[in-house]
Amino acid sequence: MSQIAGAQDLGLTKQFSVCMDKSNGVTSNMIDCLDAESKRQGARLNKAYKELMDQIPAQRQKQLQIAQGAWVTYREKNCEFYYDPEGGTIAAVNANDCFMSATAARAKELESLAGNSTALAAPPPPATQSTTPAPIKPNANNAVQSLTGPQKNAVRAAQSYLSISAFSRDGLIEQLSSQAGNGFNINDATKAVDSMSVDWNQEAVKSAKQYLQMMGFSCNGLVQQLSSRAGAKFTQQQATFGAQRAGAC
Repeated sequence: MSQIAGAQDLGLTKQFSVCMDKSNGVTSNMIDCLDAESKRQGARLNKAYKELMDQIPAQRQKQLQIAQGAWVTYREKNCEFYYDPEGGTIAAVNANDCFMSATAARAKELESLAGNSTALAAPPPPATQSTTPAPIKPNANNAVQSLTGPQKNAVRAAQSYLSISAFSRDGLIEQLSSQAGNGFNINDATKAVDSMSVDWNQEAVKSAKQYLQMMGFSCNGLVQQLSSRAGAKFTQQQATFGAQRAGAC
């Protein structure tokens, strides 16, 4: 139980310590303790994530969404590795310990970020554009043929963003034109995005699923997050479609 012994500085609850003391080394009891603590740490993580999202500007919210989604995937795959099928019952304990400890560590990290106003104020470095962009997909009016050089570059940057995360039309234009993003002229960013063939309803579905990976949302809460100007900036109709298709409604 080296992970449990080394995780005492992660803010584990007293209930967990008491529970483990009473488990008497019985694996089923220990797993119950770990599962209960994972739920408590999950609630702590969700609270820290929401507090941090409320403190940072829109362009950094998108970065945090991507980072949190990657972390959720890492936690799942990493802790699956601990569940050695030949490891007997202790493997189940190790896997549950991995999940609980990782959740507590991430909660502490986000709490630290939420309390660090200096770090929050620092702008992110400009996004690196892909050197091998996907082919430009023109919309029905073939507007891409009339794009200027900067507008074509904005299309390449937009395709790069869409390959790693979900964006609304307005959110993508803001990311391209923001000084914390790519710094394109707003007119060039708008022309570039509108020249592309993007299913914004499906982008809303992907965005909704990303939010649900990170924390629980009610139907109305997810629609509001997706449509808010401080959130994902989808239209109300797109946000509703996304929340419904993601299973929140």
